[in-house]
Amino acid sequence: MNILLTGATGFLGSHLLPEVIKRGYGVIILKRSFSDVWRIKDIILQVKSYDIDNVELEKIFQENKVDVILHLATDYGRKNNNDVVQMLKVNLELPARLLDLGVKYGSSYFINAHTSTNSEYTLYSAMKNAFIDIARFFASNYEIKFINIVLEYMYGEMDDSTKFIPFVIESILKGKEIKATEGEQKRDFIYVGDVVDAYIKVLENLGNFDNNFVEFQVGTGKSMPLKEFVDVVEKVVNKKAKIVWGALPYRKNEIFDSKANITFAKELLGWEPKTSLEDGIRKTIEWYKKVLK
Repeated sequence: MNILLTGATGFLGSHLLPEVIKRGYGVIILKRSFSDVWRIKDIILQVKSYDIDNVELEKIFQENKVDVILHLATDYGRKNNNDVVQMLKVNLELPARLLDLGVKYGSSYFINAHTSTNSEYTLYSAMKNAFIDIARFFASNYEIKFINIVLEYMYGEMDDSTKFIPFVIESILKGKEIKATEGEQKRDFIYVGDVVDAYIKVLENLGNFDNNFVEFQVGTGKSMPLKEFVDVVEKVVNKKAKIVWGALPYRKNEIFDSKANITFAKELLGWEPKTSLEDGIRKTIEWYKKVLK
């Protein structure tokens, strides 16, 4: 089975790629010519690679039999100040084009990484949710199965320092002050290794999906306030964070409790998270300690 993977150079993609290779799948990755491949530099030569800014997407499907499109690429808008045009290209135009080409060239499955947040929360979530409407159209009218994986608050090694958790960890290790909200918003924190296991379970069970649109929620099924999460980080590091709680206002349309319902994933995939919060944080911090030396 051949997989076309987007977002291979990112946080989740860099954890998933070696596991997919290990299981013998053929892998084609789609990246930008200027993508920083530091996360996958040791394995990138084991896969076929195309630069999206140097190739017409259709050529990839003409040159390869693509059985599964596994779409992880995303643009949160953090690094480009919510540049609408750029965000639309990654979050809406790219997956819609890949889905259309998948139908045209006989791809059987499209596996999508989705957000658990509603459209009012961020521009990013609005775009991700807009794509789901497009996906439902394709799943209803063509012979391609769309598997939507709704991800909760993922953390782990090699994450982007612009996100809250790695930012907090780095700040604690470096003794820097952090300004934050009151930290009462509750999130479902799931270790990236468990998320990878969920994707592998999906790949192993593709033949068991009867409907053309299938959705799995991936998290621990439990939520906790950001403040409590930081408490656990402090305990593992054995060092207090210099956080000024309440220094920042809550975001407009802030979500105060988000957690996954993993019943369906347990029943159909036989999947559930195995990594405790303390163990996941410990693995994450050990990695950061090495790179911050």
